[in-house]
Amino acid sequence: MIDLSYKSKIKDFHNKMNNQFGFKILNILNGQVMYKVFQTNKLLAKGESIPFNEAMCSHGTSVAIFSDEFINLRALGHKVSIQEYKNLTMTPLKQLFEKEYKCIVLWFGDDMFCQINMLTVLAYLEQVAYKGKVFFNMINEMTYEIETTEIFLSSYKKVYQQVLIDHQFPNIKVIPSMFEGIRLYMEYIKADNEIITYIRKNEDQSQNELLENLFQSFPQYGLGDVQYLKIIETIGKV
Repeated sequence: MIDLSYKSKIKDFHNKMNNQFGFKILNILNGQVMYKVFQTNKLLAKGESIPFNEAMCSHGTSVAIFSDEFINLRALGHKVSIQEYKNLTMTPLKQLFEKEYKCIVLWFGDDMFCQINMLTVLAYLEQVAYKGKVFFNMINEMTYEIETTEIFLSSYKKVYQQVLIDHQFPNIKVIPSMFEGIRLYMEYIKADNEIITYIRKNEDQSQNELLENLFQSFPQYGLGDVQYLKIIETIGKV
């Protein structure tokens, strides 16, 4: 259940944006779960909303975001067919590709998973030379409290390439939540990161117990059971 005061704040923000931009607004939410919560609670009832169903912190990517090369690499990494990837990730983004908006609002958490996803979306907006307003609502996915920041597009495509292609810490300043997300991503892609070390030290635990402890020990990464199970499986094969 979402606290009524936080529901009210989300709806107030949403109404303010719609009044300001004449309903030519696209809300992009981090993933299907958040999208369903917003739909169920009718938090963005008057606007257009879509989920970004990805986990950009895992697997390879390409410079040209949402290109054929991008789709092929992402499908390969997730071990799904190209058509399955298109159905899950690309089809829900159809409005982003086909319509023009005066304002785009990004609803993402402050963890690594969300921030790397958001970096990808911002880089894409620069790639297509989007000229409208961009707002980031940093959302607490436990309480749904929000903190709003206006985003100014300028160098996110370069940051995306430095971080996700070159695997280098960016030399360009970014907002604090993204800085921390990138710092955690750099730890996450290490061969022996702190999560892998923890799993190896607790191999005697049952899978369910280990998953529960991982969720509690590393909430800052924002990983789900899919990511953790893949790490556990990989370690088991070593």
